[in-house]
Amino acid sequence: MNLKRSYILFFVFFLSCLVSAQTPKIKLGFGVSYLYDLYEGPLELSGTTGNVSYDIVDIDLKGLNGEYTQFDIGLSILSEVELNNLMSMRLSLTNGSMTSQFDNQYAKTNLNIANIGFRRYLKPRIFRRKVQAYPFLEVGLGITQFDAERYFIKDEGLFSQTNGVAFSNSVTMGCLFTLSRKISFDISPNFIINHSDAIDGYSNKGSDIMMQTLIGILFNLN
Repeated sequence: MNLKRSYILFFVFFLSCLVSAQTPKIKLGFGVSYLYDLYEGPLELSGTTGNVSYDIVDIDLKGLNGEYTQFDIGLSILSEVELNNLMSMRLSLTNGSMTSQFDNQYAKTNLNIANIGFRRYLKPRIFRRKVQAYPFLEVGLGITQFDAERYFIKDEGLFSQTNGVAFSNSVTMGCLFTLSRKISFDISPNFIINHSDAIDGYSNKGSDIMMQTLIGILFNLN
């Protein structure tokens, strides 16, 4: 099954869940995300110029790895539609930046991430007049829009720029905390696979992986 078809099937599943939910509860909120470029290791590539074949190694960058990286923050808009006491659909829109560095190179990337996830809580959500914790698992599909630049460290010279849109998959394990009938917050480390290697400023074959650790607060509209 190709990637685009899997996205279409997921959105059909999302709509069918909404239709089947008799009285879905809707939450809206916002969050703060920590964005981190994960290290995948070197990528060995081969090429041919004329009659000459050659092998090269693509350098992969990672976050918090030198003076050209920082603690990267994104801001998120959140929405959750509760289907029942155990399941919900989650929409998140995140804008932020991500820095990464390795060996003799570093990169700066501006990101816009849209993600729709199917969330399964590990125990039923039942309101009680005290703080309750509800761990969950979530899988999602999304789109990452990126605008990136890669530099050499020695002279801070720009040598590559990339921009575009990539499909993504995500897997999340987190926990929701209910504070009252109207207010809740969650913590969710989100492992994201972007189906483009150009996220960090240099385009090659393959994908790019990252983490989005999000703390969000949600308000029940029902």
